[in-house]
Amino acid sequence: MLTWQLTAIVMVCFFVILIAVVSYVFSLRNKKNGQRIEELQLQMQQLQQQLSYSQEELHEVRSGAMGVAAKVKDLVVKIGLMQDKLEEIEFLDPDTKLYSQAAKMADAGASVEELMRECELPRAEAELLLAVKKPQ
Repeated sequence: MLTWQLTAIVMVCFFVILIAVVSYVFSLRNKKNGQRIEELQLQMQQLQQQLSYSQEELHEVRSGAMGVAAKVKDLVVKIGLMQDKLEEIEFLDPDTKLYSQAAKMADAGASVEELMRECELPRAEAELLLAVKKPQ
């Protein structure tokens, strides 16, 4: 019976030591996991800060682009109005109309005499217009 008791005591001691070793290993693993969790949380905070900064920059760029688009739209409207006014001025002013026609004829290769006859320009003006429009 002594052997049986001795065996039981050895077994209990073995299980106590085994439980202590397993507990120690799990505590080490938990400690490493805790450190890893802290590192990951720190990385997550840094990434959230970077994301926030990037979102702010994107908002600024988007706002700037919208401002530029609005200015371009305004300029397009103003240019259209200016073109309309220019066409109106050219249409109302017969001299301008003749000069526009003379410029087109000069581009097409008309002679001094043709410009004088068709556009009623003096010789000096016709020659000057051809000299300006002459390809270089």
